[in-house]
Amino acid sequence: MRWVVLVSGAVFVFLAAEILLSFLMKRQLQLESRLGELSRDKKETTVLALRGERDKKFLQFIHISKRMKEEVGLSGIKLKPEEFVTLWFLLIFAPPLLLFAFSPDLILCVALFIAGLMVPPIYLKIASSKQRTLFEAQLGDALMVLSNGLRAGFSFEQALENVAEDLSDPIGGELNLIVRELKLGADMEKAFHTVADRMRSDDLRLMTIAVVIQQRVGGNLADVLDTISKTIRDRLAIKRSIKTLTAQGRISGQIIGALPILLLLALSVMNPGYISPLFVSTPGRLMLCLGGVMEVMGFLVINRIVKIKF
Repeated sequence: MRWVVLVSGAVFVFLAAEILLSFLMKRQLQLESRLGELSRDKKETTVLALRGERDKKFLQFIHISKRMKEEVGLSGIKLKPEEFVTLWFLLIFAPPLLLFAFSPDLILCVALFIAGLMVPPIYLKIASSKQRTLFEAQLGDALMVLSNGLRAGFSFEQALENVAEDLSDPIGGELNLIVRELKLGADMEKAFHTVADRMRSDDLRLMTIAVVIQQRVGGNLADVLDTISKTIRDRLAIKRSIKTLTAQGRISGQIIGALPILLLLALSVMNPGYISPLFVSTPGRLMLCLGGVMEVMGFLVINRIVKIKF
């Protein structure tokens, strides 16, 4: 068992160092990688060649789905999808193996395994959801600025480029991607639908349809964008009202979920002997695990009740 732990620890340290070096060299390689993607030149710099060899040997064998790549890129995590999956793999297996080597407690090892399995994807989903929510909040203002640019005499591409430069991320970065694709000759409808699918934005799809129809049959695009912008702002106002009305249920769920944890901590401080069987006996640990699972299930149920889709 000792040699298994040593090998696991060595692999953990090596892959952690690989990810750390990759993160530290990312800014240095950013310009070279962009030039390599645009020119599709097979001749890479020495640093990129060394980086590519390392990735090919240790990370490129990992199959990453398109959805996972989009989620990692959208979440703002400063890691490649392969690096994120590798780190996720380490969090799943390394802590339980190390704990089992020094303190062979099967229940705690299983708890660490479940935590490592669930925490990274949950964090990834929360981070990407925040970016999508912020994108929806910025879209109404972006359309208003875009319509003002059209009234000022700019073409649609020029107005879109100005909006992409003026607004902050995430909408600034997403619109900048569309501008670059249009400059390279990509189809406008396809470029907008790609971003709309990644951001899961029905409002952006609506704007795309309006722009495509205007370019085919004509019309006042500025007025159409103003109408869509007003619709988006009204929808956001309704969402805020719903969030206010459901605040009591959400806060109640948070308080009810926090009470068992706070009570456990209070009893541990006030009367450790009374609460210690939960940590030292097998039935107590099973009860703790069961309580944790029920806490998560209760949180998910309450969140589903107060989350209204329209």
